[in-house]
Amino acid sequence: MTRLLAGILFVAAVATFGDYVWFEIGIRHQVTAGALHGAVLLGSVGLVLGWLAGRMLAGLLSGIAAGVGGAAGYYMIASSSQRSETFPAMIAAWAAVWLVLAACDGRILRRPPRAWSEVLIRGGVAAVVGGLAFYAVLGVIWGDRAPGERNYLLQFGAWMVAWAPGILAIAAPKGK
Repeated sequence: MTRLLAGILFVAAVATFGDYVWFEIGIRHQVTAGALHGAVLLGSVGLVLGWLAGRMLAGLLSGIAAGVGGAAGYYMIASSSQRSETFPAMIAAWAAVWLVLAACDGRILRRPPRAWSEVLIRGGVAAVVGGLAFYAVLGVIWGDRAPGERNYLLQFGAWMVAWAPGILAIAAPKGK
């Protein structure tokens, strides 16, 4: 369980650094930047899942694929919406990413592989509970603040809350 918690802290740190880059350096919100951000962020999640399963490279590559795919899905859905109405695209991409991560973890990283039913349950729980956690901290993560006015320690805590339920749902050992 210590490794699982260390992994959540690592992902929260990567997400917080990503926020710093977006907000303080002023990266423009474009497809290329979003796909790169998704690759790095979800690559960190995949790396953690791979570390926990003893297959770090496969985990990293799975996470990168999930991140780029999630970003592509988001931008595809969001392109048919007005800029102020892209929240449904974010929710769909968030859910899809968790399902992909659960499939990669359960069927590629784990030896022996998990049954598809378990993969789908873990992915569904990760998507729903992780989505609720993400929604609960959304104002902290992306609330309107001027550059230089963000509390990145608070950001880090919010990202821990946002990522922990999904990572735990996917990677926690089976209860006995």
